[in-house]
Amino acid sequence: MMTGTWTLAKLIIRRERLIAPLWILLLAVLAAGQYGRYAEQIPDIKAFAAEMVNNKALTAFAGEVYSATVAGMAVWKNADAIYTVLGLIMILTIVRHTRGEEESGRAELVGAGVVGRLAPLAAALAVTAASAVLAGLLTAVAMIKAGADTTGSLAFGAAVTAAGLAFLGIGAVAAQLTRGARAAIGLAGVGLGLSYLLRFVADGSGVSALKWLSPQGWSHLVKPYGDDDFAVLGISVAFCAAAIALAVRLNNRRDLGAGILPEKPGPAGSVRLRSPLALAWRLHRGLLTGWTIGYAVAGLVFGALAASIGEVSRQGAAIEEFFRRYTGGPEATMTDAYLWLIALSLGYVSALYPLLAVLRMRNEELSGRAELLLAGPVDRLRWAAGHLVIALLGSAAILAAAGLTMGLAVGQPGKVLAGTLIQIPATWIMAGLGVAAFGLLPRAAAAISWAGFLFVNLFGEVLGPILGIDYWIAKFFVPYPNLPMVVSGEAFTVLPPAVMLAVTVALVAAGLGGLRRRALV
Repeated sequence: MMTGTWTLAKLIIRRERLIAPLWILLLAVLAAGQYGRYAEQIPDIKAFAAEMVNNKALTAFAGEVYSATVAGMAVWKNADAIYTVLGLIMILTIVRHTRGEEESGRAELVGAGVVGRLAPLAAALAVTAASAVLAGLLTAVAMIKAGADTTGSLAFGAAVTAAGLAFLGIGAVAAQLTRGARAAIGLAGVGLGLSYLLRFVADGSGVSALKWLSPQGWSHLVKPYGDDDFAVLGISVAFCAAAIALAVRLNNRRDLGAGILPEKPGPAGSVRLRSPLALAWRLHRGLLTGWTIGYAVAGLVFGALAASIGEVSRQGAAIEEFFRRYTGGPEATMTDAYLWLIALSLGYVSALYPLLAVLRMRNEELSGRAELLLAGPVDRLRWAAGHLVIALLGSAAILAAAGLTMGLAVGQPGKVLAGTLIQIPATWIMAGLGVAAFGLLPRAAAAISWAGFLFVNLFGEVLGPILGIDYWIAKFFVPYPNLPMVVSGEAFTVLPPAVMLAVTVALVAAGLGGLRRRALV
């Protein structure tokens, strides 16, 4: 059943030879770069740690402070981002080399040769797990070279690997349950989002026991540069082993190309699909419904936590900088800053939805369904417009759902709803990026879209400071920080949203123009 595993593993390594080194290096740079930044710029690290311990808003986002050292604070700042980004990469990688191969038909061609039934899954698991181990090892080495404690660095590297392995297992199971790669990524993404939400609630509410229910929380509980509790890593390893065993069992119970979860076909002889927009709605409604429900629940949880955000003294350089970044006036409270941070974070994550919706067009093209549709009286622009309308209005709907539930939980529905709706123009820029990539560079559309999403989510708040780029300069490259902070005291100004809408129109026009001229692939 394992015949050909090594050959397939070499093929996966060849396909990942450019992407994997880049993201592994990125994670190491995030860790070691933050250490170097704090070592250079913060003379009194203990005072800084004390300021951050009292800042409940940042504690919810980053986690507890376990060590008032340069390395401990560097890990506090970036560890959760590293765990989450690595989890997303693990999901994307394992799904691409399992379910993605089956969906494209390549797995069937490979399986026609001398290849065991479990070989494709085993090869994908081995290579993906090895990349997680390598990411943790390189992160530990980078921290040691930067000057951090050896034991703490090894604990941090192991925590990074553990987070990757946990989400590798989640992605492997999701790939067996669904028939399509997009659905598998969405299902595993729900697990990633729920895990993050549990960890966030645990640190925001002070109920630390909730971390034991979250894969990211397990890595936090290692407490690098603090207790260095290596024993906690056993939970992640055991979880990964159990998930892989389940994935193998499910793989043996299904046919090639099929999923465990049954698909629900549409009604025979349906007359509802009378337009490209109706077809787009039929294709996207499941994803949009999931996002909307998820955002509504997240908004309710985040809003409920607002009551636990107390005021802090505004003394100290770090606290002063925090209020300059996230409040629009001196009267703004810590709760206002927290609500704006939540609205901003929801905006950053919402950028993924329009990209996934737009990339559905590429999937329809590769599957041949688009060619069949366009052979009739539907032209390319009408077809693309249907998907684009769902992408734009859908992203607005999910942000509105989060803003409404969070506002109701806080008791300020109008104010908080305005804070989430103001994120829409920035999110639509990402939709425009996806359309431009699909129309002009279709073969690289997925890579460009994911790279854009990661860049926007990391550059302004994480990579910018590490690279020595001032926050106010980074705002030229990332749209979200330029939005008026209407939740935390800043007056609404029409110019930033108007500029973003203009950029979106330009990107969409370029993409649709390219789609009209190019051949279908």
